[in-house]
Amino acid sequence: MSTTFQAQISSLGNKSKHLAELQKPVIRPLIQLAVKSIQRDHIEEGVLDRICEKYNISQENVDLWYNAVFRILHTHLRLSPGSIKPTEFKECLQELKLSADCIEDLSTVVYGPRRIILINELMHITQFYPQLKSCRWRIDINISSSMLSRVLEPSIIMEWTLTSGESKTFELSMAQFHKLRHAVASLLKEIHVLEHRNTLRNYSIPSIDGK
Repeated sequence: MSTTFQAQISSLGNKSKHLAELQKPVIRPLIQLAVKSIQRDHIEEGVLDRICEKYNISQENVDLWYNAVFRILHTHLRLSPGSIKPTEFKECLQELKLSADCIEDLSTVVYGPRRIILINELMHITQFYPQLKSCRWRIDINISSSMLSRVLEPSIIMEWTLTSGESKTFELSMAQFHKLRHAVASLLKEIHVLEHRNTLRNYSIPSIDGK
């Protein structure tokens, strides 16, 4: 199972009750909207409002569903090829309580012939930095030093291997390590907050009049 994909969509699990209400007739225009947003196609405004009117659904639910569809597609397409199998992808979506029809439609997009086109579009608008592939560490203790204050002071040696193949080795004092740990925790918290904000309302939105 791809823990990366699970981790990035895990916050959607808090809304699984609402996601279970999403049906095939509604998810299809939402998928079309997400795909057009990724492809940067010409977009008209007000499409979410028209979906609300057409299917008699609250604005809150449509916003939530579109946010979920966009995040699922965007997150999956950013993963390295083969990092998550189709069966694993479907299992992740089943945990979100999505219906079988909705899961099938999403799978058709991420594993279908349009996948390469969508990935290429994402690469044009996103700069992909090397990611952390593995981390090794050890604790060193100096038993002698020209600086007496550092005698018997532990330090942490870390070796990071990136997806680009590059390896970085660096030393941290215990104080620096705790600063790093705090900084990572703070960033994860900020990302979690940003994910819950309704930023996708600022996207230009395509028409659903066509098939």
